[in-house]
Amino acid sequence: MNRYVIQKRKIKYYLLNCFTLFIPRYFYRIRIDYELSRINHYNLEYLLSRVDYYNKIEKPFQLEKDALDLNDLFDSQIEKFKSKIFEKKKIKKRTTYFFDLYNYLSYFPSFFKVKLKFGDITERFSNPTIVKSRPVNDNKNSVIMNLNKVRHFYFLEDKKKFIEKKDMAVWRGNSKNSKTRLNFIKNYHDVSIFDVGQHNPKTKEPWFKGYMPINEQLNYKFIFCIEGADTATSIKWVMSSNSLCVMPKPKYETWFMEGRLIKDFHYIQVEDDFSNAEEKILFYSKNTEMSLKIIQNAHRFVKQFKDVKLENLISLLVLKKFFKYSNQVI
Repeated sequence: MNRYVIQKRKIKYYLLNCFTLFIPRYFYRIRIDYELSRINHYNLEYLLSRVDYYNKIEKPFQLEKDALDLNDLFDSQIEKFKSKIFEKKKIKKRTTYFFDLYNYLSYFPSFFKVKLKFGDITERFSNPTIVKSRPVNDNKNSVIMNLNKVRHFYFLEDKKKFIEKKDMAVWRGNSKNSKTRLNFIKNYHDVSIFDVGQHNPKTKEPWFKGYMPINEQLNYKFIFCIEGADTATSIKWVMSSNSLCVMPKPKYETWFMEGRLIKDFHYIQVEDDFSNAEEKILFYSKNTEMSLKIIQNAHRFVKQFKDVKLENLISLLVLKKFFKYSNQVI
């Protein structure tokens, strides 16, 4: 996938979601019972395990004063647009977060309120808060929704077999705000079996190697997935490919449930400083059957996210649970 294809995908996303803003909210609300009735089409134990994973609230709580209802959310987004366009303020609009959450909230009464925080979240909260990402541990008040999914949820069909790929590991990315990524490329950019470097920001340092599109990265047997501001965005498409995901134990998670990934079963786990990365990659290069088994396990993990109707149902159930424990009855 090159930058043109990525941009085309984003344009399609924005056009579709802008169109949905013109659909009367009443249309969504009269469909809520029908949408929730889909629960009968799936394994209930599996459904509830996912809902309870994303939303770990176990007792009633009081919403904070800065909680927003559907109208507040819409109005705040309009104000961000105005400030960005007309007042030239340097603020992040978080438009994709808005679209993704707005679409699910539209199924519920417009006066229902949620506490939320958009962006790359690594902090913990004293009260239940809807987020895109959270720490893997001690996260009971961080309620995950599938936000900014146009960027974070991309799977692919890899036509090249594992055995046809280069016996090397690759990584390209932005190291601007990540000490982990910067230290990694500083220390390992010249390892013979690694093709790793940053494409942003530009620098004269030897670890600047320029942009490499996804389709070129798929020529390598091993692809590093390194956390940045929060999770490693690439992990979804890498685990859907015929290459092996290589990374330290995840510290943060999203709708993809990174905290449920098992080391050396779904991915190759390396030390936080990558000190054993070369050793492990050499090992799995020589043990093709073990590598293929991990790829198979990764594909099986990814498959559970490909049923759009199921994902929408789980999202609605996560919100329903939030409203239940915040004493907003439906």
